[in-house]
This record gives sequence, C-alpha cells and structure tokens, in this order.
Amino acid sequence: MSEYEALNLMYMGFTFNAIYTLGFILFTWLGFRMARNIYEDSKATMLGKGFTTVFCLFVAFFFVQSNMIGGGILQSYTSILVEMGSASGERLSAYANSPTILGGPVQMIFQLFILAFQLAIVWTKKK
Repeated sequence: MSEYEALNLMYMGFTFNAIYTLGFILFTWLGFRMARNIYEDSKATMLGKGFTTVFCLFVAFFFVQSNMIGGGILQSYTSILVEMGSASGERLSAYANSPTILGGPVQMIFQLFILAFQLAIVWTKKK
C-alpha cells in the first residue's frame, strides 16, 4: 500500500465517521429539547423522565463510541504511515498523542459534561 492509498483510506474512514457524528449531534440537540420539555412541564411523569434519561445516556454512549472509532482510525493509519517511513506519519503521530485528539480524554470529559447538563435539566424542578 502506498502513502497516497493509506491517506485516502484514512480520509474515507473519517468521512463515514463524520456522518455518524452529525447524527449524534442531532440526537444530542434532541436530548436537550426533550430535557427542556420535561423541565417546563410541572406535571411530567417519572416515566417520561426515565425515558429521557435513558435516551440521553444512549446518545452519550454512542457519541463517545463514534469518537473512539475516529481516534482508532487516526491511530491505526498513523502507525501504518510511520511504518512506511512517511513524513505525514511523523506529523500525524504528533497530533495522535495529544489529549485533545479525537476520542481522547478531553472529548470524553466534554461528552460527560453534556450528559450531566442534560440530566440536570431533566431532574431539577422549575421554580
């Protein structure tokens, strides 16, 4: 496999992962809408709060999984490019070791923050 083919396959994997990420952004927005509706309704049932909580948990889990897949794509193709002796592999390996990289700890913390924000909206009472 040439450097060009490896980079092309990596970008193709990122394209498919980006489509999933857009879907999870939409689902995250929907989770905020559902949480807001629960918050605004003073007669919201525990069943509605439970379903909204489960929905937000699933969205957060699958969003994190999508980010981890993107990080895996970057790691695997970076190692392939480094083994080839490619200059782009050396540059990518510097990015791949950053804590802010796709699927890294900073993104995990951010996703947990979003989940906590949604659940706080669902489970707090309106004054």
